[in-house]
Amino acid sequence: MFKVQLSDDLSINLLTQKYAKVLVEALLENQNSLKEWLIWAENVPTVEDYQKSIIPMWLQKFADNNGFETGIFYKGEFVGMLGLHYIDWTNQTSEIGYWLSEHVQGKGIMTRAVEGLVTYCYDELNLNRVIIRAAVENKKSRAIPERLDFKLEGILREAQQIRDSYYDLAIYSMLKKEWKNK
Repeated sequence: MFKVQLSDDLSINLLTQKYAKVLVEALLENQNSLKEWLIWAENVPTVEDYQKSIIPMWLQKFADNNGFETGIFYKGEFVGMLGLHYIDWTNQTSEIGYWLSEHVQGKGIMTRAVEGLVTYCYDELNLNRVIIRAAVENKKSRAIPERLDFKLEGILREAQQIRDSYYDLAIYSMLKKEWKNK
């Protein structure tokens, strides 16, 4: 199984069906804050949905070498997700997505997890470019690439619809040569 131990207290593990229950519990516990920026969080699927269709789809993505979804484990507790939405092998590019449970925010967990995944992208996958997108108003999500010295490439105007509103997306990137020179 895919697991990256980032430090003594932090790891990212490939999500399999055995994590469906803890995932749904975390999503329900954090639904109000998640749905502010993530439209998929409006309606949390059931444990059975995750076990029978969603997680198998994620595992197929991993098997196809086209990205993956991992759970973030802090001190052994499932506290969020981090993943590669896709891998564009032709251009050696991927895009990272993430969310973190409210009760552990502000401890540097997501910054450390994203830093570990970016290093993995360059060292293990030999990618050249990593992208992170976040709504302009989503200051917590934008703080991650900014802390890690990603470059703000620009703003995609009204690129994300959440309910009846459109939001501009900030797009950040990091190149392998920039990461290695940090």
